[in-house]
Amino acid sequence: MLTRLWLAMTVAVVAVGLTTGSGTTAAAAEDHGGEHHELGHGNASDSLESPAAFRTDLAIYTFAVFLLLLAILSATAWPKISAAMTERENRIAADLASAAAKHEEAKRLLAEHEAKLAQSADEVREMLDEARRDAESTKEQIVSEARAAAEQERNRAIRDIEIAKDDALQTLAQRSGNLAVDLAGKVIGQTITPDRHAALIREGLAQLGQTGMNAN
Repeated sequence: MLTRLWLAMTVAVVAVGLTTGSGTTAAAAEDHGGEHHELGHGNASDSLESPAAFRTDLAIYTFAVFLLLLAILSATAWPKISAAMTERENRIAADLASAAAKHEEAKRLLAEHEAKLAQSADEVREMLDEARRDAESTKEQIVSEARAAAEQERNRAIRDIEIAKDDALQTLAQRSGNLAVDLAGKVIGQTITPDRHAALIREGLAQLGQTGMNAN
């Protein structure tokens, strides 16, 4: 970029020099036109020069102007131009570095986001598996509790049946005893009281004991 700037300045100076040379040639031609009546055909070729002819003094003048302009620009404008260009290059480099840093940051954030999404998916799967396990455990617990409750109810029913059976047997035995007493009273023609009934039982047991002893 600096080389291009110097080249542009050189072209500008050369163009200025050529313009100055053309102006000088034009002025000389006008002077020649004004003095044409004083010149003869014999010396016309000596007084006039071709516009395309190289002039050493004009080249030296142009080069001197170029050096002077270069010195002025180097002393005044060039430091500012160079500083501005350097600042611009630094700003561009900083912008590029910032853009690269932002790109890397965006890539890092994207990677973190994808990692979080994957982690969230794993957590969701784990939660579903845990919920499924809890459901199975709850199901088994409910079934076990239902079985235990049914077993308790069955045992309670069995106990109730046994109690009712014992009560019925006791009632039946009591009624049978009373009926036997009544029948015995009718057979012997006496009223058998509970005391008399107990005495008869004792007598019967005693007779059974004696009969067993005699048999031995």
